[in-house]
Amino acid sequence: MTRKTVLRRPMAGLRAVTWTGWAVAAIVVAAAVLAGLAGWIEAGVVAVVGAVCLLVGVGSVLGGSWAQVSILLGSTRAKVGETATGELRVHNPGERRVRAGVVELPVGGDAPQFVVPALGGGQTWSEVFDIPARRRGVVVLGPARSVRGDALGMLLSVRAWADPQRLIVHPRTVRVPFDATGFLSDAEGVTTAKLSSSDVSFHALRNYVPGDDRRHVHWPTTAREGQLMVRQFEETRRSHHVILLDTAAADWQPDAFELGISAAASLALAGLTRGRAVSFATSSGWVSTTSAIRMLDALAELTLDASPPALTDRVREVLAQRRSVSVLTVVCGPDMPDADIARWSSLAGPDVDTGVVRVSPGGTPARSQIGRTAVADCPALADLPRLVRRGGGS
Repeated sequence: MTRKTVLRRPMAGLRAVTWTGWAVAAIVVAAAVLAGLAGWIEAGVVAVVGAVCLLVGVGSVLGGSWAQVSILLGSTRAKVGETATGELRVHNPGERRVRAGVVELPVGGDAPQFVVPALGGGQTWSEVFDIPARRRGVVVLGPARSVRGDALGMLLSVRAWADPQRLIVHPRTVRVPFDATGFLSDAEGVTTAKLSSSDVSFHALRNYVPGDDRRHVHWPTTAREGQLMVRQFEETRRSHHVILLDTAAADWQPDAFELGISAAASLALAGLTRGRAVSFATSSGWVSTTSAIRMLDALAELTLDASPPALTDRVREVLAQRRSVSVLTVVCGPDMPDADIARWSSLAGPDVDTGVVRVSPGGTPARSQIGRTAVADCPALADLPRLVRRGGGS
C-alpha cells in the first residue's frame, strides 16, 4: 500500500462528516477540555454523550455493506419534446440483509433521490423514471450514488456506482417532400447543359472526329449522308444535395438557431431516408451523413461558432469540396441580405439548383425568387414542408 493510498482513506472519511458532525465534534472537544481543567461534571457528561453519538454514527455509516446500483435506459436517443424512460435497479448480491437507504441519481443539473427499501440476500429493487427531453443536447445520467447517513445527520457516506449514461436528444424534425422544387430536386437522371460523347440522354448527331467511340456511330444516317455520323449526348448526373447551415453566433438568436438546425436536419433526412447522396456542412466544418442516426447525433451537440469565415466564403469552399453537387441549400438567419443570396447562385453555376431557407421566428411564411434562387422565409418548423413543396407559395 502506497503512502498516497494511506493518506487518501482518512481524507475520504473527513469528507463524510457534515457541518452538524463538525459542530458536535467541536462541542465534544470543548466540553472535554472544560471537564478536565475546571472539573465540570456537566461538561464531562456532554463530552461523553457527544462522543458516543459520533461513534454510533461512524458505525452506522461505515459498518456493513450495501447493494449494487445500476442505471438502465430504454433508449439512448430521444427527440426534443419526447419523454425517455429509464430504470434504477438496486441488487443485493450477498446473503446478508441490507438496510434501507437512499440513492441519488444526477440527471443533468438535478439530483433526484430514491428511497430504497431493505433488501434480503439476492433480492432486487427497481423503479422506472421519466426523463423529459426539453432541449437538444446530451443529458448525462449518473453515476448513481448510494447515500448512507446516521440518524442525527452528523456523518454521510456517498458511494458512486457504475458509469454515467448518456441520453442524446435529437433536434425536432418534420417530414419534407423530396421533390421540392429548388430545394430537394431529384436530379436522378436529370440532364445538364454539358454535352458528352457517351451518356444515356440523346441530344443530336454530329460528324465523326478521330477518337470517337465507334459504338456511337449512327449507321442509318451515315449511309444516307455518305460520311460517319455519331450520336451526341447530354451529360446526366446523380443527385447530390449539399446543405449548408450558417452557425455564426452573430447571425442567430438561441430560439432561431434551434429552428435552423431542425429545418436543416429535416431537409437532410428527406434525402438520406431515400438513399440519396446528402452532404451537411456548417460554417466551420462537415457533419457526418453516413447514416441518419449519426448525423442527428452530431447535430445534438452542435454549437454556434464565435468567429467563422464569412458565409459567402464558406459557400465557395463547400462548392469546391463537393464538386458533384446538384442541389445547394443554405439555411441562414432572418437578416441575410438578398445581395449575398444572389451571389451564391452565381458561385454554384447554372447546373446547380440553389435554395435558401431564411429562419425568421415570429415572421410571415413566404416563398420568393431571387435570381435563380428559391427563397423560403420560415417562421416555424411546421411551415417548412409547404414552403419547399413544389409550387408552394406564401
